[in-house]
Amino acid sequence: MSERVKHKRHNCLPDGMSYPVVLGIYGYSNSGKTTLVERLITTFVKKGYKIATIKKTKKHISRDTEGTDTYRYHAAGANLVVFSSPQQTDILLHYPFDTKQILSMITTFHDLDLVLIEGSDDPDVPKIQVGDRAQRKNTVARYRHNYEEVERMIQKKINQEASLKNVQIFVNGKEIPLTEFPESIITNTIFGMLSSLKGIGAIHDVHIYLTKQQKKKNERKKTKVRQSH
Repeated sequence: MSERVKHKRHNCLPDGMSYPVVLGIYGYSNSGKTTLVERLITTFVKKGYKIATIKKTKKHISRDTEGTDTYRYHAAGANLVVFSSPQQTDILLHYPFDTKQILSMITTFHDLDLVLIEGSDDPDVPKIQVGDRAQRKNTVARYRHNYEEVERMIQKKINQEASLKNVQIFVNGKEIPLTEFPESIITNTIFGMLSSLKGIGAIHDVHIYLTKQQKKKNERKKTKVRQSH
């Protein structure tokens, strides 16, 4: 167990798995959403992070152009079509996925640090509002050309998420998935107690092995004695 700082995870992330920071970007057309996403990608890629982007729209459009081979395969009845070339691989799924399903799928391809969802309206996804559009649920920041402030917020979230990946508890050899509350209580209690002990410097790793002592079979049972008169 390593010394970590806990932060709130969101319901858009599938349970029991280690996931990247997920942020939605929303606003009216031509409000600067795409420009902001591009700038964030450039900034965090230069820092060495792995980034994924998701573009969500309510328009009934498709990237699969009529007349192409992939379009013909779909028209023939294929639900999943893959286009592969020396430059890229495109996977075309011809049915809608919700945000949780998309995240579950894309994180099997890469170990990602940050996912930016342009046009997100999922209430469980924390979001950045761009422009003056009506505020959506779970908006955590507003972008008003305050790029450095938004960058710092995202960096903090990435640091917090990365800090959770080495916290593990096993009981009888089985790993126990912990939700936010018990994990926070256990972690803070252990590090708080250890930090108060003499001779303990900076704590990097803690390994605790607990074995429950079995009662002896011949241990006398307490009995209630009735007093006679």
